[in-house]
Amino acid sequence: MSERAFSYRPWLLAAALRPVLFALAVAAAVIAGDRSNSFWIGLLAYIVARFVGRAIRRLLRNRWADAVYELLWAGAAVGFAILFVDVSIPKWASAILAVIAAGIARNILASAFLPRGGGWTKLESWGVPGSDDVIVTRWTVRRGPRRL
Repeated sequence: MSERAFSYRPWLLAAALRPVLFALAVAAAVIAGDRSNSFWIGLLAYIVARFVGRAIRRLLRNRWADAVYELLWAGAAVGFAILFVDVSIPKWASAILAVIAAGIARNILASAFLPRGGGWTKLESWGVPGSDDVIVTRWTVRRGPRRL
């Protein structure tokens, strides 16, 4: 077996897990929404389960910092949702506040503890030129008629 064929296996496994993880996220949303009698808590459970699924796929690809980045949001959203529901905020407002507060908490914790330049900030991996790709030059304005 060639080394190249072996290197595609984590990618194939992560791609094959995508529909399975989607089905598990839908199941988590239905169960959480049914037990809490709230559509909003079910929606929040779906979003959290999707982030956990992303983290699992990133772990399979050995992208540890990206997986932790995804799990930071999921953990913070669950924690904030429990906190806001226990404070007796309406369930729809607690779900919305949990999403907003989890995003803020993820950004703060990621900037404090995760290494810079993770996959979520590198546009070069998508083919977008970075600051290292810029060539410094001078522009000259040509006066006179254009030649074809």
